[in-house]
Amino acid sequence: MEELAIKIDTGVPLPRRKSTYPFRDMDVGDSILFVLEARGASARVAAAHFCRLHAPKWAFSLRKVENGWRLWRTA
Repeated sequence: MEELAIKIDTGVPLPRRKSTYPFRDMDVGDSILFVLEARGASARVAAAHFCRLHAPKWAFSLRKVENGWRLWRTA
């Protein structure tokens, strides 16, 4: 059986991930409206993950509002 040669590349930058939500651009008091509860809940989980990895002192809060669900940056 023929062995495959594996080439190692150096200096190739890792592409940045595209974020679904603009957490990095949000200031305290900014919010995002979601029509669907499931989408708001997904954003809340993504915000918690974002905080653990990038901004441990930040906090987000999801609340039911008249026209859907809103996620606020609270800290």
